[in-house]
Amino acid sequence: MSDKITLAYPAPYVYPWFEGVWAHWQQLLTSARFPHALLLAAPPGSGRRALISQLAKVRLCGHQNDSACGHCHHCQLFAAGNHPDIHWLAPEKPGKQIGIDAVRKVQRQALETSQLGGARFIVIECVERLGEAAANALLKSLEEPPSGCYFVLLTDSLDSLLATIISRCSVWKAPQAEAETAKTWVEQALQRSVPDHAVSLYRGAPLAARDFVASGGLDHHHSVVEGFSTYVRERTGLFDTIEVLVAHYPASLNWLSHFLLDVLKWRQGVGQTIVHRHHHQRVAEVANVLTTQQVHSLLRALHQLQRQLQIHTGLNTELVVSQWLLSIGE
Repeated sequence: MSDKITLAYPAPYVYPWFEGVWAHWQQLLTSARFPHALLLAAPPGSGRRALISQLAKVRLCGHQNDSACGHCHHCQLFAAGNHPDIHWLAPEKPGKQIGIDAVRKVQRQALETSQLGGARFIVIECVERLGEAAANALLKSLEEPPSGCYFVLLTDSLDSLLATIISRCSVWKAPQAEAETAKTWVEQALQRSVPDHAVSLYRGAPLAARDFVASGGLDHHHSVVEGFSTYVRERTGLFDTIEVLVAHYPASLNWLSHFLLDVLKWRQGVGQTIVHRHHHQRVAEVANVLTTQQVHSLLRALHQLQRQLQIHTGLNTELVVSQWLLSIGE
């Protein structure tokens, strides 16, 4: 999505792992106690956008209680994907900040009279990507929200948000889907069986796990694990390893983070809890090559590398990854 306000929004739906949260929200809607500023912490691929779309549909319904009637003019417009009183804002692309101009446009929309005489609903996705000026501007709207206007903020993690934003919202941290529930859902969605690690790699985000498998991610993940473990063991194939990591970035670095955590678990004697059970031989081989201190150092450096690439989108990914690989064993 771009920084402009858009009327496009996902289809409303409440996935099984969100049913508890949705039941609480329905109670608040029924008792007319729903907050004017709500903050939901949930990972991408969890179905959070569909959940918020469901909330917007109910809140904007002309006969709103705890569910949408599906027949009024509001519901018909919502079903057509062009309700004029819902506005959805997100960064233009991953890693890019949301600028102050976009937030000011949201604020103007919040102050304007509803086009249909009901509520206005504003969703800001990836709120952790607000620039400093944009975040400060948003605070004013959260402190004194216009009558009939509801703000919903979505974030991956509360840790990356300003305390002042958190304090002005009703905060909800989405529960993770149980592993078996997520695996069953993914298998039903794809009409095929999937290995445990396909879901464990995306814990809390079954939709992301589904897309991972559907897009050939299992083969890509295997090539990353094989390439990395071979390089660590034999110190050969540097350029091939760099190529495969860059080709599947940013997912490849997340996979390696899980893999190195498994190596750490293996060295500490808790191998039964590892994610990479299908790659246990590679986990054991790397665990025999690296010391516990080296694994800790690699993980810290990897997480720092990921943050740098997210914040500074102009960095040369190939160069940064190669420097990290060359540091192994130092």
